[in-house]
Formats: sequence, C-alpha cells, structure tokens
Amino acid sequence: MHKTIVFLAIQLTVATTCSAQNTSPSKHRIFAGTGEQVLNTAVYPPGTPAGPAVQLAIGNPFGIEFSENSVWITSVDDHCIYRGKPDGKTFKRIVGNGLIGYTGDGGRAEEATFNWPHEVRADAAGNLYIADTRNHVIRRVDASTGLVTTLAGNGRPGLAGDGKRGAEIQFRQPHSVVLDGEGGLLIADTVNHRICKIDIATGVLQTISGTGEKKLPIDGKPSLNSPLAGPRSLAVDKDFIWIALREGNSIWRINRKTNTIHHVAGTGEKGYTGDGGPPKEATFKGPKGLVLDDRGRILVVDTENHAVRRIDLSLNRVDTVLGGSKSEETFPLKRPHGIAYKKGLGYLVADSEHHRVLLGN
Repeated sequence: MHKTIVFLAIQLTVATTCSAQNTSPSKHRIFAGTGEQVLNTAVYPPGTPAGPAVQLAIGNPFGIEFSENSVWITSVDDHCIYRGKPDGKTFKRIVGNGLIGYTGDGGRAEEATFNWPHEVRADAAGNLYIADTRNHVIRRVDASTGLVTTLAGNGRPGLAGDGKRGAEIQFRQPHSVVLDGEGGLLIADTVNHRICKIDIATGVLQTISGTGEKKLPIDGKPSLNSPLAGPRSLAVDKDFIWIALREGNSIWRINRKTNTIHHVAGTGEKGYTGDGGPPKEATFKGPKGLVLDDRGRILVVDTENHAVRRIDLSLNRVDTVLGGSKSEETFPLKRPHGIAYKKGLGYLVADSEHHRVLLGN
C-alpha cells in the first residue's frame, strides 16, 4: 500500500511538473510558427504554404492584424502575408509569391513580390493596406478581386507628397499603417520622421506630424510643427493617434480634436527601467509596436529589450507582461515587432527572431 501511494505521488509530481512546463506560461502560448527560419529561393506553388498555424513555418513575422473573423500575419523572410482564423486551425499564404521584389501590380496578390512588408491593415470590406517598407510604397489588395495595386509611392526613396497622390508621393521606409476610422489611412514614414494621412477616396496625402528632424517633440505643441524621432508604429482610438518613436525610445499621442502632441511614456533615453512606476519616468529601447486593449491600456513592444510592456494611465504605471524581466514565467522573446489585440482572445505578438507568434492575455 505504501509503495502504491509513493508511486502515485511520484506520478502526480511528474504530471504536475510536465503540465507546468507545457502551460508554462499560464497565460501565454505559441499561436503560430514552428521556430524555423524560412530561406525561400523559389516561387511558392499555388495554395502553399498552408496548414495549422502552429505547424506553419513563418520566418520573421512582423505585422499582425485582427478583423472580426480573421488574423493576418506578415513575414519578412519570404515577403508574404498569411491569413487564418483566430482559432489558428488553418492558415494560408494570400499575398506574395515567396520572393523579394516589386512586381505584380494589377495582378493576383499571391503572385506579386514584396520587400519586407512590415504591417498590414484590413478595412471593414476586407481590403488590405500594406506597408511595403523596403519598396518605399503603400500597396492595396482588393478583397473582391484579389488584385494588388500601389496606393502611394513609386518605389524610390524620397520625401514628397503633400497635396499629391499615387506615384507623385515618395516615402522612405514606411513601417506602419493604420485606418483612422474617418476615411483616412495613417502612415508612419519612419526614416522621413513624419506621419502622413492619405484620403482613401481621393488618394491625396497630407502630413499631420513631423518636420523631418530626428528629435523628440515638445509636450503640448501643435503636432504638424513638431519633430518626430523615428515614428515606427501607430494605433488609433476615437480621441488619439498613438505613436511609438523608435529612435525616440518613447510613446506619444496626438489629440485628434486639438491636433496637439502629448508625452505618454519613456524619457527618450535608451534603457530598461521603470517597471512598477510612472510611464514617463521609464526607459525603453527601440519600441516597434503598440496596440490598445479593451480597457484602454497600451501594450508596447519594447523590441530591443525583448519585452512587451503595458502602460496603464489610470494607475500611472508601466509593467512588463511578456518576455524581458518576465521571461522565466512567460516566454523569452527575441526582437519582437508587431502586436494586435482582440477582446475575448487577448493579444498576439510577433516574436520575430524566434520565428513564431505568441498569444497572451
């Protein structure tokens, strides 16, 4: 009897330990990717790659987007975009043929080539807007036809565009796009240190913030005349445009009614300090993603600190929630980038150089 009890105790201990390792993190799990880097040298056959998200090799995932029933993930190893359902059961390549380039406008999106597509956004009709970063353009995929076109930019890096449209516009590595809910597409024109807005109906571009100088803005000043130090990621709600400054190592927001810019978090210095304290006194290192959750808290992908941090303005507090100082109790991260949030599911973050996407809540 005694041996049986000991045996059962050992079984329980092993099962508990294995369970703790398998769920090791109680609130986080792998959503997509096998951890394999993708080194593609040929055009993908039609209908591939495809399969369950956790069995799909997604090399260097960067951008993530949710709609009501879909998830999109961009991959910069093979310059493609994958779409699936929030349950992760099936994912499929829908944009890009697997090779680097700038071809295919007017044709099927899955036959076109891209060059480091950093972010993707979907409108209510399912049309996609893509920051084709190293081609220096913004491209659009029509939901009804599946055809890809260039919405703005001409493939050459430069600085041009206020009052212009289409190929008259020039960007220099646009990294982030977001729909503003008012018929506009906001663009983080990162290396030009500006944020632009394209009127989707007319295609006309206007600058809404940034002077071209790589400097931190001054709190409370008009956004149009304020410098920006590497605007890298954007998010919007009804009141604000939220901005992660990569070179500025800080988070800011533009008041959409007053068109003034305001400091949210980060001193501007590189570092990894301040958890548990006021966001403005914390330090970040090259933040490259941000999103708001359903409680209005800001999730920041603090890329070079290999962490996701959460800013709660109601508590005047910043904390690490994934990676970084919480790596042992969650998951270690390696240069994460994009992040998206869906109420009832949680957030997805691109753990880029681990070649996977993680789900957290």
